[in-house]
Formats: sequence, structure tokens, C-alpha cells
Amino acid sequence: MSKFAAFYLFPDTHSEMALRRLRRLRAINPDVKFVPAVGIRQFLYLPMVVDEKIPGSTRTLRLIGPVSHLINSVALSASGVFGLSHAINKKVGAFTGHSKLIELRNRVRQMEPQSLHVDFTPMVLYNSDHAIMHWFKTSGKQLDFDYLIFYEYDIYTTKPLDTIYRAYPKYYDACFNEYGKSTQSWHFHNFPPGCGRATRKWLRQRKLPTTLYRSIFGGNLISRRVLERLEELEIDLSGTPYCIDEMRLPTVLTALGFRCGKLNFPFYRYRPVWSEKEIFSNKDAGIFHPVKTLTLTETE
Repeated sequence: MSKFAAFYLFPDTHSEMALRRLRRLRAINPDVKFVPAVGIRQFLYLPMVVDEKIPGSTRTLRLIGPVSHLINSVALSASGVFGLSHAINKKVGAFTGHSKLIELRNRVRQMEPQSLHVDFTPMVLYNSDHAIMHWFKTSGKQLDFDYLIFYEYDIYTTKPLDTIYRAYPKYYDACFNEYGKSTQSWHFHNFPPGCGRATRKWLRQRKLPTTLYRSIFGGNLISRRVLERLEELEIDLSGTPYCIDEMRLPTVLTALGFRCGKLNFPFYRYRPVWSEKEIFSNKDAGIFHPVKTLTLTETE
């Protein structure tokens, strides 16, 4: 049987909901190694305004926000900007959020032997593949696991993770929700603008197939073999290929010849949220997303 680990991403440093959900997950998954992780809010933001799409922001700029968010996405694809932003996040974020990080680390330590992984990836929700690779290169390779599950705080399970995922390792190196060829109708096929063309160019330069793929990133399953191969090939996921993780990772892995498949999770979607009544009327499905509030089983 495959050994599973779960990269559990907190939305911020003060999420009581995420802590409670992690506590329940640990109780029903004693054989799964959980890696608690939190992404620091981006501090180098181009243009220099903050909008509600950046984790940790408390400001809502209805007119300026979407435009500045788009410009920032494009800016991070420029040579050196992603690395500079990462360095500034690490320098400033670790200083300004020191007390909150210490508090979260201490609370996590009470329930989880793995230490809290603090990530400084720019726009981490759009670049979670980079966050995973950075964790693996720096500390993750020391853990004993065969497959890594990317678990976000708004995923809810009614069954143990090894029960939900155990059928996939036999056939696949990686699996994604809504995995398939990307089409023009998918929002992120060309967002940020030009990303599809730039991604194909990146693939052609490496003599790889240029078919683009899509996914919902959360809940994906990645084999250790994949992570080791990406590290060996020194593939840079920090802003290049120029697109978001939901296109970048399935596209790159498929192009490299890994066996990629679609997760059969009928109650996993982008939106709207699932109600507790819907969950427990369909609990045999095992996994649900998004679930934005704690269920009764998590508050007892």
C-alpha cells in the first residue's frame, strides 16, 4: 500500500477553522504524514497597491484591485521579479508576522509532529506548485512518503484519505480534479493575457509536446517520483511557464510523459460552497470542496 503525506495549506496565520479541521484530519488519518504550511502575504506588489486577492489583505479596492492584480501577475513573469518578490516576502514577512507565526507554530506543534512550513511564494494560491517544490527541495525529501496530497483548508472529508485516494497510485503518477485539455472557454486558458502562448513557447524550447492542460489544483495527488524528477531536471516553476499552477503543473507533467489522470470526485468543485446537509446526504462520496465553515463533527 502507498504511503501518503498531505501538504495542508492554511489560508493565513490566524485561522481557527483550519486548526480545528487539521485536528480532526489527524485523528481519522493516523497513518498519513501531515505537513502544515502557511503562505505569507506578498509584500512586493506591482503596482504598489494591495487588493483582496492577496492572502492577508484586509482592503477591498473594487475598481483598482482587479487591474492591479492583473498587472502584478504579469510583472511576476519578468526575469528576476519572482525571485526578488520571494526574497522580500521572506525578509519582511518573517519580521512583521513573527509573533503570529510563533503562535501558529506552537499551536500546530501541540497536535502535529511535523513543524510548520512557512512559505514566501509570491501569490502563493496561484503558484502552489512552486511552494510544493520549494518545500520538497528544502525539507520534504526527508519524509518517507510515496504520494503527496495537496490539501487546502476548505476541503472536507468523510472518509480517511488513504481510502479516498488508494485506487489511483496503481495507474497514475499524478492526478488532478477536472484534469483535461485546456480550451478557450476556461478562464485561465489566457489569464494572465498571453499565458497560453507563452506556455507553448516554453514547451517548444524544451522540445516537449505543446498541448495545454487544466485542473482544479486543490486535492491533487503527486507521486514522490514526480517531485524527484522535477528536482533532477531543475525545472523552474517560479513564474515560468507563464501561467497559474492549475495549468502549469498538469501541462508540464503530461508533457514530460508522466501518467496523469482525473480524480473522480463528483462533490469537488470551484463553487458554490457545500452545505452540511448536502455533505451528510452524500457522505459516501468521501471528499467535498469547498466547505467554508466547520461542520458539527469538527466543533464537538
